[in-house]
Amino acid sequence: MVAVFDEGAELAVADINLDAARETLGLCKRTDLALRVDVTHSAEIEGAVLQVTARFERLEILVNCAALCLVDPILELTQDRWDQVFNVNARGAFFCMQAAARVMVPRRFGRIINITTPASRLGVPFFATYAASKAAVDSLTRSATAAWARSGVTVNSLSPGMMTGGMIDKLERELARTLGRSEAEFKAARTDGLPMGRRVEPEEVAEAAVWLASDAAAYVSAERFNFTGGMELA
Repeated sequence: MVAVFDEGAELAVADINLDAARETLGLCKRTDLALRVDVTHSAEIEGAVLQVTARFERLEILVNCAALCLVDPILELTQDRWDQVFNVNARGAFFCMQAAARVMVPRRFGRIINITTPASRLGVPFFATYAASKAAVDSLTRSATAAWARSGVTVNSLSPGMMTGGMIDKLERELARTLGRSEAEFKAARTDGLPMGRRVEPEEVAEAAVWLASDAAAYVSAERFNFTGGMELA
């Protein structure tokens, strides 16, 4: 599902699957720019930024939402699986931030929004790599703010909880199978366990990203915004 907002921004969508990037643009009712980018390769990230600036003559907003989550019991976790997740989620996010900031800092304006997860603060034994890699993104958000705050570049993170559709469906299907439970029963129990008793909708998270990119959030940086339905309630 794609939440569509028309705030006047020109849009570039990057995905490791070019057809998926084009599909996302279509769902947004836009035909601006679709790019194939593997965020585990910094040269591809830099090339994408060059294409964006060549097309639009500027880069003012970056939403870092590439993610990989693999289900692994901790005692069975291999170095290869660890590296796969960290290469996308932590290394990829950092080099996207760096490449974008090299354009934003000289122009003294930028909005960087990193998508993270409540798992980075919770105990999640079956996807510890995902949680740890996103905790690294939370840390990078703070470090980048310290580096670029006086250059007019804000850096924040959004932490959606259990969402409908997308990566969470695949993850819960695999977790249910690993635990020997039916998918429907497993998903229903997880939803019922949320303090609000419902999942977050993509539109709710997108609204927050739009706000963080706006002038209204010009004094907001190094923050982590939770959209978890109270999941992190102590």
